[in-house]
Amino acid sequence: MAILKRAVVYVLSAAALTQSAAFVTPQGSAPASHVHLMASTDDAAVDMQTREARILAPLSAVLTASLSLGYAGPANAAPVFDSNMRKNFPGAMSNSAIALRVASTLKERGYTPSNTLFGNSLCSDEINDTSESLVNDFQNKLQVGGVFNLGGLGGLPFVGVSGMGAFLSHCPDSGKVFIVFGPHVGVSKDGVVGKVERIGRKGPSTSCGAGIGAYKAIIGDSSGEDKSFLGTKDFQEDYIIAKLRDRLDPVKDQEVSNESITFVTNKMYDLVWEMLRSQVNSFTNKPGFWDGVSEVTLLGGIVVNRGHGADGIPGGEDFYQPLMLKSLTKEGESDIYGEVFGDFPALAAPHRAAKYV
Repeated sequence: MAILKRAVVYVLSAAALTQSAAFVTPQGSAPASHVHLMASTDDAAVDMQTREARILAPLSAVLTASLSLGYAGPANAAPVFDSNMRKNFPGAMSNSAIALRVASTLKERGYTPSNTLFGNSLCSDEINDTSESLVNDFQNKLQVGGVFNLGGLGGLPFVGVSGMGAFLSHCPDSGKVFIVFGPHVGVSKDGVVGKVERIGRKGPSTSCGAGIGAYKAIIGDSSGEDKSFLGTKDFQEDYIIAKLRDRLDPVKDQEVSNESITFVTNKMYDLVWEMLRSQVNSFTNKPGFWDGVSEVTLLGGIVVNRGHGADGIPGGEDFYQPLMLKSLTKEGESDIYGEVFGDFPALAAPHRAAKYV
């Protein structure tokens, strides 16, 4: 029954999103491959009716059958949660819908349980490590064993070059590597971005504490001093504060709000991507690396947490706003976002076209 319910979630989420005003097809063309890992431009638009039919047709029978069994759809959170999530993170889909799309494409590209090394660079917050988390769902759909945890506070890969090297060295012979990464943010049942109801606690608490804590430290520090992050007492948070400080000018003088927390979360995504890109490049550009690895695929986005069983909230799956999907091989870089999320091209435009120093 659980598998059936997840299939229905996928159908309903796909149907709802294809009708959303957030997915207005932009003008543009598919980007060319690059030798080095870089940001890229918009995807070529995919015909909406063709794409929708391809997504929905195989599962329409499942939906019909599930309704006859009395299951009318996923256990939706409060309408306020849903509307505010859609407003601030347009195109976010349930974990199972994301994992189903991506895992299907990876399997078509030759990813198997015996040749795939799976890693994640998500925040170490326990809310990202539940039975219905994105990572757990990928494990099940790809049928891989363990997961190498690259991420520390905020999802930044604080394992560093040494940790990344250890991870990549575990790749099966001539195998493939898959990494999912990004920051996370809560949305409470009342629609407050940056808050989430946790099990056993009265009222919502902060998510992500690292990113929002850094934001509040920055706006509360009138000196503008770039404090050292070289100490060992709180170096991860100090690093985030130092790197985030110069990126928050548009919201430094604003009251903390859904919009400002969304802005900070998107800047946290940039931090995660920049650090991850640097670490991955340090190995993929080395002579001989591709002798032992055939492909590296990177999925980047933002995890949107919702309440998990607290205060009478049903709980269930979180959501994920996909912003990037790239495949790296010896021949260069390919943008496969359009292949998987081409019906929703507006999602990634601001991020994948971004230029980094």
